[in-house]
Amino acid sequence: MQELTLLHTKLDSLLKKYTTLQQENLRLTNELGKKNEELNKLEGKVTTLKEKLATEGTINALADKDGKQIVKQQLNVLIKDIDKLLASLND
Repeated sequence: MQELTLLHTKLDSLLKKYTTLQQENLRLTNELGKKNEELNKLEGKVTTLKEKLATEGTINALADKDGKQIVKQQLNVLIKDIDKLLASLND
């Protein structure tokens, strides 16, 4: 009879631990979701800042004569690449 009582006590203890672990798992899952949302927002901000930095760099490059020439060359390369892609799509 004592063995049965001991087994019942251990089972109750395990069930309490299981419930506690379930609750902690739920809490951690929610926290992870919030952190992922925050990470996505921060990645969006980084992308926006990179775009802004690239735009400002282009503006600054256009401000001087050498910069204009470099930007013109880069645009020519990009246009050639786009033309190649369009040609390959038409094939």
